[in-house]
Amino acid sequence: MNREEKKRVTEENIIEAAYQLFSTKGYDLTTVAGITELAGVAKGTFFNYFRTKDEVLIRIQKALFFSELTQISERAEAPYTPKILTLVKDMGDSFNDNRNLVRVSFQQLLSAGSEGTVQGSMQAKVDALKLIFQKAQQAGELTEDIPAEEMAQTALKLYKGTLVDWCTSGAKTNLGDQLMAAFRIFTRGIQK
Repeated sequence: MNREEKKRVTEENIIEAAYQLFSTKGYDLTTVAGITELAGVAKGTFFNYFRTKDEVLIRIQKALFFSELTQISERAEAPYTPKILTLVKDMGDSFNDNRNLVRVSFQQLLSAGSEGTVQGSMQAKVDALKLIFQKAQQAGELTEDIPAEEMAQTALKLYKGTLVDWCTSGAKTNLGDQLMAAFRIFTRGIQK
């Protein structure tokens, strides 16, 4: 195994250990020491890959997001709109008890280094969403007057805007419900 492969395996082991602990113990009771022990690496090794346990959780959530989008895109059949609404509701519900984590996620996004890195990450999300919107258009569910790429960009902006509003407001509203309300309006506007 070459050096790059070893690094990839170590990172995957850390992520898998964190996922197991977050799932069984919860986020607050999971420690970096617990993650590294389960992953079989030194505590210092963790910090070669991640700055904080927040960063690991964000990586896991991104992976789950893309996994869900891939499942909808590759395996689901029409109608797509209810699946999109369920996805945003579930994602919102999963963040609901972690307002601070959402803030940290945005801080990391804004301080992610180069603008190109952030743009690349956003474009990957747009591309994943675009496939779903294209399939919904092909199924006759959504208008073809608006390009799927534009729908995907707008959906991502709506998602991020709702997250920012939720995490910066003092309101005790459910994020999943806010996302569902925003996306219901959005999807009505793009339906055929």
